[in-house]
Amino acid sequence: MQRPTGTWPTHRILLLCAALALAVGTPAALGGGPASASASAASAAAPAVVVDDGGTSLTHRAAADTGALGVTFGFETSTLAGGPYTNQGSTIYNLPMYQAADQPSSQFWLNCVEQLVSAGVDFVAVDTRGFVPGSAVPNGGGDPRELTELVAAINQAGAAGTLKIAAFDDTPASMTDKKNQVKHHTGGYSPPFDMSDTTGAGEGGYQYLWDDDLKAFFQAVPSSMLYKVDGRPLVYLWSDNSFAFSNQGGGNSAAMLSYVRTQAQAQFGENPYFVTDQSWIANDPGVASVADGQDAWFGVPSPAYTNATLNGHTFGATVPGFSFVTGSTNMVIDPDHGRTLVNDLAATVGANDSLTLVEGFSDWLENAALWRTEDAPYATTLRDYPGQDINILRRYSKAPFPGTLTVQAETADSVSDTTSGNDFGVYRADGLDVQTTTDTGGGWNVGLVATGEWEQWNEVPLQNTEDFTVRVATPNPSTQLRFVVDGVAGPTLTVPDTGGWQTWQTVDAGTFQFKPGTYHTVRIEYPNGGLNVDWWQAVSS
Repeated sequence: MQRPTGTWPTHRILLLCAALALAVGTPAALGGGPASASASAASAAAPAVVVDDGGTSLTHRAAADTGALGVTFGFETSTLAGGPYTNQGSTIYNLPMYQAADQPSSQFWLNCVEQLVSAGVDFVAVDTRGFVPGSAVPNGGGDPRELTELVAAINQAGAAGTLKIAAFDDTPASMTDKKNQVKHHTGGYSPPFDMSDTTGAGEGGYQYLWDDDLKAFFQAVPSSMLYKVDGRPLVYLWSDNSFAFSNQGGGNSAAMLSYVRTQAQAQFGENPYFVTDQSWIANDPGVASVADGQDAWFGVPSPAYTNATLNGHTFGATVPGFSFVTGSTNMVIDPDHGRTLVNDLAATVGANDSLTLVEGFSDWLENAALWRTEDAPYATTLRDYPGQDINILRRYSKAPFPGTLTVQAETADSVSDTTSGNDFGVYRADGLDVQTTTDTGGGWNVGLVATGEWEQWNEVPLQNTEDFTVRVATPNPSTQLRFVVDGVAGPTLTVPDTGGWQTWQTVDAGTFQFKPGTYHTVRIEYPNGGLNVDWWQAVSS
């Protein structure tokens, strides 16, 4: 490619304080390419296998632990827009690598799908917060009608068979806040939502949870893309505590859930698998006969994970870290260089909980985000490297060592680029030159690759024999690249002239052999530049 010319939710604070008192088989999708690159790789004489006796042994999910792993996902207006990243003066640490500002929301979702698939999670539990009838889409953060873009991104990425969608209903927002917007034109949690009011004549109304929220969720997400437990779509419901609700007892909360279930069955043929926050059963014991599970969320500063049991199944909830510090409020869970997340997943996934839900993939407001952060020091991001939490999630996914591992070139944890700044101004804010690609599947590629540059990824799961391929485009006949793993160099590959800067070809890049169950530092070096790179794969053989 030629160089170009010329606000913290109040109900969360209250609930967390109350909680304290209660004591990858990843497809090569984003950036284009087939599910298995080896079939289309350029043929060449097979070089000798490169033996790498290095690497690191890290804890990961045991084969006997079969429970599902999911993450919450908030899509507030500022998140979709790429800022402003401010929250009442609290320092924001884990800002995203992906620069969403000035990019269409479809690209935001495409980037998020790549990260979720790379993390190997079974489902993404989107934070639904309802909408005001008659309003445009999106209607503020959490409008379930917006989820058609997530569905489109999953389909574009070829990930419909890998990544499924669940609902995480932020009930104080979807019910109380929306009721007060509609009825009083104020929003907020006063007056509280009356669970005994079924019609909305007073301060309640079933329509806020069903018609203006979960119904829209089922309309936006096809049945085939819903995450299902025993054939039933998973729906989490957050707190119904008294800071936002009244008259929950006497069977009122149970009656509302029964109504939602009846409507979902009648209108969509779906029988929701309800997992409620523990407050629902505490406030209305009748919920125990309607809900399928319950979770105890987490506390600040502890417990950072919980295990709650209902109907013979245990449900885990945890968080990678947490920080909301402003004025007299000091709410912190130290991520401890990723050790908090590792320990919490070992205590939930590793305890074979039926479902483990991790807050919160995009939760920068509370410094609980799991997404790929900017390339910056630990003091700035509270991450040792950008993809750390994604890698930890994958370690506790059902495929800690994917048979086919696909890595997008633009996602490198560290880079050496010979020019200052990103010449295209897309995707990331550091020196790596990233542009929108026209390759199959869309996404981004690294462009303007010059001699002596490199990209590097940390703690990559590689074991036994792995065949490396790389997706490249160049009009030049003698550009070169090589993989260097743990300092061990593979063969130097002369990249063929593919016919253009956006004419893509998948080429073989060598075979490596590793010790079982090990994690590695992978670098792509360019002894002779003049090419674009989209993604690379390691395929077990």
